[in-house]
Amino acid sequence: MAEEEGSTSTTTLLPDSLKNTPSNIARLEDVIEHSKARHKYLAQTTSSSDGGDVRWYFCKTPLAPNELAASVPSTEIVGKSDYFRFGMRDSLAIEASFLQREEELLSSWWREYAECSDGPRERQTSGTKLDRHQFCEIDEERVGVPVKGGLYEVDLIKRHCFPVYWNGENRRVLRGHWFARKGGLDWLPIREDVAEQLEIAYRSQVWHRRTFQLSGLFAARVDLQGSTQGLHALFTGEDDTWEAWLNVDASGFSNFVSLAGNGIKLRRGYSPSNSPKPTQDELRQKKEEEMDDYCSQVPVRHLVFMVHGIGQRLEKSNLVDDVGHFRHITASLAEQHLTSHQLGTQRVLYIPCQWRKGLKLSGETAVEKITLDGVRGLRVTLSATVHDVLYYMSPIYCQDIIDSVSNQLNRLYLKFIKRNPGYDGKVSLYGHSLGSVLSYDILCHQDNLSSPFPMEWMYKEHSEDEEPVPEKKSNNFQHSSINQDDTSSVKNPSDEKKITQQTYSEIEAELSEESSVLCPMLSSGHNFITEPNSMSPSNVRDIFEISDSSNTFFEKTGALDKLENVNLGLPVAKEECNGTNNKDEVIKKLREEIDSLNAKLADLESCVDGHSKEELDSVPLPQLSPELPPTQDVPKRYTAYINYTKLLFKVDTFFAVGSPLGVFLALRNIRIGIGRGQEYWEQENISEDMPACRQMFNIFHPYDPVAYRVEPLVCKEYFGKRPVLIPYHRGGKRLHIGFQEFTENLAVRTHTIKNYMISARDRVLAVCHSKNMENMEGESSEEEEEPSYGSLMMERLTGSKTGRIDHMLQDKTFEHPYLQALGSHTNYWRDYDTALFILKHLYRDVPEELDSSIVHSAGSSRNDSRSVSWFDPRDTVEEDVPLTFSDKVKVRNFSIKAKRIFAENTASDYI
Repeated sequence: MAEEEGSTSTTTLLPDSLKNTPSNIARLEDVIEHSKARHKYLAQTTSSSDGGDVRWYFCKTPLAPNELAASVPSTEIVGKSDYFRFGMRDSLAIEASFLQREEELLSSWWREYAECSDGPRERQTSGTKLDRHQFCEIDEERVGVPVKGGLYEVDLIKRHCFPVYWNGENRRVLRGHWFARKGGLDWLPIREDVAEQLEIAYRSQVWHRRTFQLSGLFAARVDLQGSTQGLHALFTGEDDTWEAWLNVDASGFSNFVSLAGNGIKLRRGYSPSNSPKPTQDELRQKKEEEMDDYCSQVPVRHLVFMVHGIGQRLEKSNLVDDVGHFRHITASLAEQHLTSHQLGTQRVLYIPCQWRKGLKLSGETAVEKITLDGVRGLRVTLSATVHDVLYYMSPIYCQDIIDSVSNQLNRLYLKFIKRNPGYDGKVSLYGHSLGSVLSYDILCHQDNLSSPFPMEWMYKEHSEDEEPVPEKKSNNFQHSSINQDDTSSVKNPSDEKKITQQTYSEIEAELSEESSVLCPMLSSGHNFITEPNSMSPSNVRDIFEISDSSNTFFEKTGALDKLENVNLGLPVAKEECNGTNNKDEVIKKLREEIDSLNAKLADLESCVDGHSKEELDSVPLPQLSPELPPTQDVPKRYTAYINYTKLLFKVDTFFAVGSPLGVFLALRNIRIGIGRGQEYWEQENISEDMPACRQMFNIFHPYDPVAYRVEPLVCKEYFGKRPVLIPYHRGGKRLHIGFQEFTENLAVRTHTIKNYMISARDRVLAVCHSKNMENMEGESSEEEEEPSYGSLMMERLTGSKTGRIDHMLQDKTFEHPYLQALGSHTNYWRDYDTALFILKHLYRDVPEELDSSIVHSAGSSRNDSRSVSWFDPRDTVEEDVPLTFSDKVKVRNFSIKAKRIFAENTASDYI
């Protein structure tokens, strides 16, 4: 009955309920124990070599693009350094999902194994199957069992372990049920095909049919099919006690070491290593398992997207590896600087955003063709790094880069939400180098998703200020839609300039090549109409011909239907043109204007007929060009607009690390604000942006040649203030920095005391001559308390009145500044001080300990529920303390322990 109930409960479970999440991980052991498929894997004898624990492994070396998982490993026993164990909870999750679909998964696996049984020659001929396999590798929608903190998933059909949030290589996954011990070391898993043959022999209890072997051993021989010829297993023992060895005939060739003599000891089920002196690989393996088990218990409450900068096209640059280093550093620092309550409350997930990978720009091909052969390596390096900045500063490729970053961020967030539905935690952005500029621009355009190219205002102002003034006897058909060399026109030059700007902005998306020719024609005709006394008989005929040809051109091309929103310089009210949305009304008004032009031309003809030729020749008339300029010669003005994508999440904190954002904003003449700082900055041509985030930090190394400050662009009062020093991760400040600050503070305090004494003397003299001292002090205090516009913007970006944006790392004590500058820009991913600063900020809202009332009510159960792996290593391991002025960590831990003991004693006194 118990088996039937267990099988029924297992079959009703959904696949999502078996995922390795904190809410489901507690039920995995019960699911496995009550599964009907699990019972056949339990120990059926009392032998010390028998067990029922199954562990899953993944290969260290990734699979080739067209390599099937069943083709590896090539040896029956995997190498010790080739495969690593999943954590205990990850193995439980994989095994639970495997047992639920055991028949389907085994059937698929043996089919794939059959494809690999004839060797690599047949696998190369099956092109269709390889294409299907390759398609599965690039498929982004496949979902498996989440492992290793949700960064990887396991595809049990293909036996692959693949990354979730980036396109990575597949790794072989192996189910360890039978194990072998070589040379007294750890138990290593045996390949599935050999383990299945051993399992069949075990279930049939072959040791009951043992005979004398050639070696003199009384045992049962089981021949095994594998990659080694002559491979066989020997089973000895009584009814419930048995032992087994793996051996090979003397004529056979062994593919693994120490397969001679009495053979290699076998066991069924996993058994941990009991070595008194574990090796470095075993310690690292244990550490990885503890980390994976921790990630499976604690939920993700903060998500950090890490956007890279330049250099990702280099062969040795890999953002995934950089983020992996950063993740391991923060994990080790979390054990030392965070409390057990903070570690158990939330977990931070760092996800790389690879926006440059897969982005193909059309200009790259042309750059490669024109690259010189001299110092080719240096040129390729510059092309893969510095050129990304030039591409982003170009209005042609800026849109592609912005789209790549925005789409990648939204895609990663949707992937995370799909695997963590109902997520209500925080999301932050980490931008390195150029990635910080891209992230900042995206955050500044979350409300207004369309904005002109950042440098467009410079180009526009430059072209307007330096536009050449045409001569009087120049061609009337200029490149502008208004004839500006006619000084007797009805409109003054300022009005014409406004109309020109309006025309450019209105026709850039709608005006075709025909309408670009019509604009100078009509404007020139209008100038002729306003000068009826400047006509000569020799030119009137040309005017009539132009007018007739223009009317004929209108009728043939239907250009009137295309000019619905264009101001052509005609005497039409500006308000009417801009405010008219009805197409028919606009066309009607334009036709009326053309009719009036024809009537005025008729009046001119009659006026010319009433004057003599001598009178008309005395009137000067600008010379007309007999031919219209070709359409392609008319330059068109375009305003480059960048369309930004709305992010699907709100950003809590924006970390700009090693960022050139300051120089980008300075070149754009942009300040950080809400658009009301014209008087504060005392500049009329500046613009302001405000990123859509709750808090912003600018982290940089003092010798980083790419990094710049940001605070002076937010508040000009911070120009003379030094950036905030980021504490050393081992406590305090470095020796030379502490001594330097001590001398500087001493000089500042001395100067302050001197100024205070002078001001005190002046106040005493002022009191003697004034009776309204209190009123004056009240007024002066009110003036001092009034914050400036820049300080308000600082408070908005930092969340507090005393908050700061610029944070500077401490340089090393005994190293030349120029040597530090070489690697300072790329060292942020592996810098412990940067990692600790970000880690503490992400955990700032999580209290170090629970309230005393909660601690008292929880009692000793709270201490029992702590994870064994997340201990405080400072209690057992002494750290190499450098030359610092203080160790705040030890002081804080001592105070925490003292408070805890005091709270427990107080509670016991009340009891």
